[in-house]
Amino acid sequence: MGKEKIAVIGSYAVGMTISGDHFPVPGETVPGHDFVMCHGGKGSNQAVAAARMGAQVVYGTCVGSDSFGDWAMKLYEEEGIDARAVRRSAQGLSTGVGLIYVNKEGENEIIIDFAANREFSPEDLDGMEDELKECKLLLTQLEGSMETVEYAAKKCQKMGLPFVLNPAPFAPLSEDLLKNCTYITPNQTEARLILGLDSDDDRPDAEVARMLYDKGVKNVIMTLGQDGCYIKNDNMDMQVPGITVEAVDTTGAGDTFTGAFCVAIAEGKSIPEAVRLGNAAAGLAVTKFGVVESIPSREEAEKLLTD
Repeated sequence: MGKEKIAVIGSYAVGMTISGDHFPVPGETVPGHDFVMCHGGKGSNQAVAAARMGAQVVYGTCVGSDSFGDWAMKLYEEEGIDARAVRRSAQGLSTGVGLIYVNKEGENEIIIDFAANREFSPEDLDGMEDELKECKLLLTQLEGSMETVEYAAKKCQKMGLPFVLNPAPFAPLSEDLLKNCTYITPNQTEARLILGLDSDDDRPDAEVARMLYDKGVKNVIMTLGQDGCYIKNDNMDMQVPGITVEAVDTTGAGDTFTGAFCVAIAEGKSIPEAVRLGNAAAGLAVTKFGVVESIPSREEAEKLLTD
């Protein structure tokens, strides 16, 4: 089977983590150790996951005219991602960054500036139209401009292109946006928040998925961590079990799942088959530290499914 083409728009940010004994109070300098700098941003992570799962990925975002932006472009070149729609900030904004402080108890404090990411606009999406015509679907998340997300959903509707929304991090979603989602891939918490419920509402996941479906989403794909995934659409109301693994770092598991799921859907696989590939890819990802570093290859994911 030839590589199917998919479009991803979203965020790129550099994550910088440093550990210390305790969090500094105002005016205090705390000695740190184990500084790590890594690629991040949900859009970028999902684009990498999709590329490693075997898709031709067309990626759109906005980064700064700085060394972090250069680092992003190098990543896309190494991963074979078409980054012609990745542009540099016209407003002089920096590449997105996340600063993570970790204390000896393992707790963290995080400050994120998405910076140039929010500059990626409906006009940028229009500039991708020729590429979009060759794609099987478009995937996005909520780390950029909500205006661009809403516009992407409407544009896909007009083009007859399946629109996939990974609604993370949570933000309120309009009724129109939900109705324009061909697929939505929230986790249990995000699904409840979208519905206006408490994040820890104890109603069954099956009921939450049905409530989201009733909002007009065509296919609800709700991830359940190690318990797998719940699917709700016109023809399915079912849970697909997860993969049992020894998890060491769950960061990025949702991004890996979503990227893999989209590739399988683009290839014409059934939703349960696509979920199983997503579960396998995410299951492998949590067995290693890091995000981009832990995303497996298609061969590794399929081997886990057949073992």
